[in-house]
Amino acid sequence: MPTTLHIVNGDSFGDKLLASGIDGEILVWRESLYEGPIGMQMSDSVLLSMRATYMNHRHGIPEATFKQSTLEQEARLNSLSNEVDELVLWFEHDLYDQLMLCYLLSRIGELPRHSFRLSLLCINHFPGVEPFYGLGQLSAEQTHRLHGKWIPVTEEQLRLAHNVWTAYSASEPLPMAALIEEDLSALPFLKKALEAHTARFPSMQNGLSAIQQLMLELLEDEEVSILSLFQKVSEHASVYGLGDLQFWGLLEGLWHCEKPVIQVLGGDRLPKYSEVWPPQFENYRVKMTEMGKLILTCKGDHIYLNGIDEWIGGIHLMGKKDVWRRNAVTIGFLRL
Repeated sequence: MPTTLHIVNGDSFGDKLLASGIDGEILVWRESLYEGPIGMQMSDSVLLSMRATYMNHRHGIPEATFKQSTLEQEARLNSLSNEVDELVLWFEHDLYDQLMLCYLLSRIGELPRHSFRLSLLCINHFPGVEPFYGLGQLSAEQTHRLHGKWIPVTEEQLRLAHNVWTAYSASEPLPMAALIEEDLSALPFLKKALEAHTARFPSMQNGLSAIQQLMLELLEDEEVSILSLFQKVSEHASVYGLGDLQFWGLLEGLWHCEKPVIQVLGGDRLPKYSEVWPPQFENYRVKMTEMGKLILTCKGDHIYLNGIDEWIGGIHLMGKKDVWRRNAVTIGFLRL
């Protein structure tokens, strides 16, 4: 009997797909390729150890748990040719998903595929769902309406995904800057997502990434509830596809630094992996510090003041000087 494997991002949609009645096994891909050290082969032992340490420090994920999950997923990819007749990838338009999609296509492109069909369903809207953020919004019945709507992956898409992952894994941003100028239409949501990726680098003007800049602009002179801020950032910057753990990590970076840019009122730490939210978490509030106001208006520089120790793809940004920065106008890069 023909076997089908569906790879999806997120347990929420995985549950919907299961309930929809669409035939096939479901594999939820649980590797956040948006953050941490990145390389061409994510199961590489040195890289995996670096990522496990990063994820433990950033989100509190036990290193052994992270390593085991990654290795199990990678092993499943390696065995596809012997186990399935069709592989269907379900992904969305945002950066988080597009990076995952490119990695999977790059990896699958290296496998002997003559024995299984490779298909893709990738959408940025669904009738009656406004605004559309992702597949997890759909009901089981709506998910079932997507049955058979996936289309075969082309050789052009496989080549493009490999080129994207090569540029994303590079140790400097120039290959990605060059790639964005090429024709990326084989994967129609890719260009916008990669432009958002380049905006993750600190700016030449004040050392803030585009999403950090947005967070401060949304705060202005007010105290804003932490959940309200998360919602507003998610709405204004839906192209990133941020989850709550990624957002808490962004807040921590602006809060627990040498010259704090924000303050969080109501508690001394934010939730980590598998932790329940603290009591009264919905009452936590965020406000900008006086230093944050100076940085927001380009009278101070976040990197010069606080330094950085962060990975953006294969690039390790570290220190207070000689750090890759972006020019928001030209999408160019320079070390400052």
